[in-house]
Amino acid sequence: MTVGEKIKTFRNIRGISQNMLGQLAGIDGTTIRKYELGSRNPKPDQLLKIANALGVSINVFTDFDIETSSDVLTLLFKMDDQIDMEIDGDKDEDGNIIPETIYIRFKHPAINDRLAKFAKTKKWQENLLASKDAFPSEEAFQQEVAQMNETCEQIKQHLVDTNIVVKKGVSGIDVKVYPEK
Repeated sequence: MTVGEKIKTFRNIRGISQNMLGQLAGIDGTTIRKYELGSRNPKPDQLLKIANALGVSINVFTDFDIETSSDVLTLLFKMDDQIDMEIDGDKDEDGNIIPETIYIRFKHPAINDRLAKFAKTKKWQENLLASKDAFPSEEAFQQEVAQMNETCEQIKQHLVDTNIVVKKGVSGIDVKVYPEK
């Protein structure tokens, strides 16, 4: 999904026009239209204004590749520094964590709730892929997989659609702002 498509998705979720988003972000509505059509890409400062106007993190618009164990560990260490999470697992007789049993648990109910919904979505995908033989043709199966992938992408976008602050030491703050209709 392109940045413009993501802007359009969140704008539609909010039920606001391109012009209204432009007003909220301090950007001309025709520029928003160009972003959504993909004829222009917003600069970082413009994207931040749009994210703030939509009440979402700018991170929902960025794509980054995680390719190495270093990438994964860097992300996890950064998360551990900034949010309340626990990394644990089953222990052997010497008290050392058994690597195959490691799990991560978050101490914030909003994160856990959204992760539980994401896990349910992943299970739907797995069940569909496991039921390939139940479809009358490969084409029917591929159509269903494409539809499921689109639905899962929409669910993921909905799940990240929050600005509840989860930083360590901060509680009870929600910075989401909705425009008056």
